[in-house]
Amino acid sequence: TMQGWLRATAHGMRAMARGGGKGGRLLKEAGRARWMSSKETADVVIVGGGIMGLNIAYQLKRRAENLKVVVLEQAAAVGFGSSGYSTGFQRAFYSFDPTMELALAGTTAYKNWKEYLKDPEAQAYFTETGALWMLGKPKDFNQMMQQRLKKIGVESDVLDEADFRKKFPLMNPEPFPKFDEEGNEVDQNLGPFSVLYEHGCGHLDSSTCLLDVLAAAKRVGADVRFKQRVDTLLTKNGQKGDGAEITGVQLVGGSVIDSPVVVNAAGPWFNKINDTVNVKLSTTALPTRIQVGHKYIPDEYCDLPFTADTWGASGIYFMPRRANNQLVFGSVDHRFESEIVNPDDYNQNLDPDFKQEYLNAVFHRLPGLPTSGSIVGFSSMYTVNQDDVHPIIGQTKVKGLWACNGFSGHGFKLAPAVGSLVSQQITGIHLKGELGESTIDHDFMGPYRKPLLETDNWDNKTHFA
Repeated sequence: TMQGWLRATAHGMRAMARGGGKGGRLLKEAGRARWMSSKETADVVIVGGGIMGLNIAYQLKRRAENLKVVVLEQAAAVGFGSSGYSTGFQRAFYSFDPTMELALAGTTAYKNWKEYLKDPEAQAYFTETGALWMLGKPKDFNQMMQQRLKKIGVESDVLDEADFRKKFPLMNPEPFPKFDEEGNEVDQNLGPFSVLYEHGCGHLDSSTCLLDVLAAAKRVGADVRFKQRVDTLLTKNGQKGDGAEITGVQLVGGSVIDSPVVVNAAGPWFNKINDTVNVKLSTTALPTRIQVGHKYIPDEYCDLPFTADTWGASGIYFMPRRANNQLVFGSVDHRFESEIVNPDDYNQNLDPDFKQEYLNAVFHRLPGLPTSGSIVGFSSMYTVNQDDVHPIIGQTKVKGLWACNGFSGHGFKLAPAVGSLVSQQITGIHLKGELGESTIDHDFMGPYRKPLLETDNWDNKTHFA
């Protein structure tokens, strides 16, 4: 099988380094075939040079140093897609245990970034803030989450209103009001105040992380190319749909790279690439416009935690950036995240009405925050899984084509562990005990799973998948 060949290839490469073995001979023959071919060849082609594609490349080369891994990125440099606009926030709070485990593996890699990349010169660093989950959930739900977090080694506190006021005196515990069309306040039938504070959460600068992992991928021998847009996937005999077999990619301009494995990690361009061979999956991920703003905050607000606020009719998150005294704020509610866009042509500005809604919620929660100063904002894209807001990771029914998409705003924190997961699937090699190594079932986020249904306490259209 194709995976068996890759597994043999990976082990054979190590045998080559030791001076022989069947795998070594196989690789020598494969390498000779590459050299003699008039077309360019690779063992694995990764479409997309964002945080996913680069981590997959890095993790593949860690497992099999002589695999020829080519990363094709359409932009001129890193950071022009979803990855570059990420807040870089790290947390373990999720609705399913495997997702929590994947997030924890990713976060552990980020907290030990230089060790994970094996690069003492890596520049990104983790800033701890903690996370406040003001989701309007009852106390027993928050206590249940506290126990689930504890099982994976994450500490947390369940706070009532008195605890909250004492711990966060700058914050208002009142629910954000809801009004009808006539401007009358609507009773939201909310229960007693209860929130969960998760320890150990924080953030890194996404652009710096991208530069670091790019350097690491190149250092281990991945071939990362910019201004290389994939036009179409290629298959054996031009077949399409289930049962077809990947043979490579064709770039805009007509050049071809032959490869038995292609990983589609193209973010918002994912569907455009899959459509070239009629790939159909069990869930649907679509490019979705996301709006983010930020404003200056005084020093005393820089020690606030990341806060996800759906207590009442809010639907926002905010987080301080101590390095430049900025408060970053955005959405955690589907009403703010329902605009499906063309990834090559969408409004990249912050809409005035969205900005005002965000600010109303921010100033309600932080009533002492100065209202003066300009608000800067932008729009970027998530690729949101419309069925269960969970990633789509695994080999498709087009043999040799891997899906790696649908992260719905979770991707950056998961990326080191996703790189591990995809690399395990392709090579069959686990790096037990290594930072960022995934231990979850390979099919949990598979491309043909049934949608992961939430419990009655969860809303499928939230970030907190």
